Amino acid sequence: MTLSGWFPVARSADLAPRHVFQTGLSGQEIALWRDRDGRANAWENRCPHRGVRLSIGANLGSELRCQYHGWRFASGTGQCVAIPAHPGQTPSERHRATVYRCTERFGLVWVSLADEAEDIPTLPGSIWLPLRGMFVEAPLVLVERHVMDSDEVRFFLQPVTDQQTVIHGLWIGSVGDPVALLRQQNDALTQLRNRIESEAA
Repeated sequence: MTLSGWFPVARSADLAPRHVFQTGLSGQEIALWRDRDGRANAWENRCPHRGVRLSIGANLGSELRCQYHGWRFASGTGQCVAIPAHPGQTPSERHRATVYRCTERFGLVWVSLADEAEDIPTLPGSIWLPLRGMFVEAPLVLVERHVMDSDEVRFFLQPVTDQQTVIHGLWIGSVGDPVALLRQQNDALTQLRNRIESEAA
């Protein structure tokens, strides 16, 4: 079932130049990539030509190239701009990757599968440190019962499938030693994941 609303699907830092990041939301595989102008793209992870995963393709900076037949799709619109087997042909408007709404906030990449969605929640302060996302083999409703915000940490959940969830955390405010903080929070999230998965088993 497709859920409406905005969901974090990665850290902004995960979208490195010329990289394609694979993730999922509500059962839909998504290819995430950043173009040379810094814009994040979230597309259905399927080439409209033969259905090959776009996440195994190449990020050319302003286009994503499918690994199979080399079709190239433009950043932003997903429109096919080149078909190597027919170099003189202008691709049809129908040859377009499925593009999802995508934005970045608080150091996280957010995606909405719906045409309309409520605004992303606001957060206090101006300094946010994204924690490493924690993948959990458990449904969203079970994870929701275990995750609790605090004054320092806010959590947001990514329903990957009906039985898989990613916990995204944001540390709010000043950070003394970021490496030590990230290690401490990762240990805490690992323990949380183990408790949730034990209950889900």
